[in-house]
Amino acid sequence: MAVETGQAVRAAIWTRVTGDATIKSVYGQSGTVYMYRIMAPQNPAFPYLVDRLSIGGDLLHGTHTYLLDLWDYNESPTRIDSAVDRLKILLHEWRFTTASDEAVGLAEWFSGGYIPTDAPKVWHYATQWTLRLGAARDITNIVG
Repeated sequence: MAVETGQAVRAAIWTRVTGDATIKSVYGQSGTVYMYRIMAPQNPAFPYLVDRLSIGGDLLHGTHTYLLDLWDYNESPTRIDSAVDRLKILLHEWRFTTASDEAVGLAEWFSGGYIPTDAPKVWHYATQWTLRLGAARDITNIVG
């Protein structure tokens, strides 16, 4: 059940991020935002996002770490900066329920910053979010 719930949490975030009109205009290619789980495929088209959910303890009664990295190939980091600004608006203090109504959650901005790359014009910005999750039947665990 934890695997399915983790997938449902990621799906809720994916839907919010990739469906946002501003993210699509800033970070989308032909209206599509490319977002991969754990690792991008070899030679992906830029820009793209990569996410990971790190579960600490009991998935439905705990605090977890959600990592969302932005990648771009560009002369400057302005596109990533705009996307990060929008992600903070979309996700910080966002309360959500998974499509299966199994889990409810609260996402909170924790930290972020650029990570140096060895490729010219390739920009990598890593964000870290705290997710507090609870069973939908017991929403008292989600406070904020």
